[in-house]
Amino acid sequence: MPDGATLQTGIGAVPSMVAALLAAGTGGGYGIHSEMFTTGLMRLHQAGKVTNRKGQYDGVSVCTFAAGTRELYDWLDGNDEVIFLPVDLVNSPETIGRNPSMVTINAALAVDVHGQVVADTIAGSQFSGIGGHEDFVAGPALALDDRSILCLPSTYTDKAGQVRSRIVPWFEAGTVITTPRHLVDLVVTEHGVAELAGRTVHQRGEALAAVAAPEFREELLAAAARASGGRSPVV
Repeated sequence: MPDGATLQTGIGAVPSMVAALLAAGTGGGYGIHSEMFTTGLMRLHQAGKVTNRKGQYDGVSVCTFAAGTRELYDWLDGNDEVIFLPVDLVNSPETIGRNPSMVTINAALAVDVHGQVVADTIAGSQFSGIGGHEDFVAGPALALDDRSILCLPSTYTDKAGQVRSRIVPWFEAGTVITTPRHLVDLVVTEHGVAELAGRTVHQRGEALAAVAAPEFREELLAAAARASGGRSPVV
């Protein structure tokens, strides 16, 4: 996370933790351009890490709504360091991409070997809202010095107590995709970082297999090999 980066954090524990770590870290000079303003982003302000020298909306953090603690809402009340703007301005990919060194941090529920992302449904049923998930992946894709980061744990435990991979060979019929594969940049799990931008389908699958839980990697590598050359990964 370079000094002077413009930050966006989405909903979820991981983006909030990243904001808290940045507040406690040695970096600074950050700008904020985020659909949602969170308690973590407030901590960045309180730590003196935010300067908002972005070249657009200079001097203020930009958002559309706030969600967090009572302390956050009291801090925002009458605070001229934060400006609330219409969502069509804040979530415009072109506007997002114009921010210097834009870094967006959002959560995901599942990813397939192509890099398709599910972030708002589980087994096709609505779990949360789409929000600005795709917008804040598409915006950084417009500039070479911008990055979008999608974070998820590599596994989950189903109702039967079986450990399942969140990185899958393919999505089952009826799965609802939140963010398309061609926009996705970085996918992060507890096993590392998969860099997908600019890679072939086979390379993307291999990178994702490397950050999956070890017991699922062989299956994912086989699916990535099947998907190369424009073929289907489905057995």
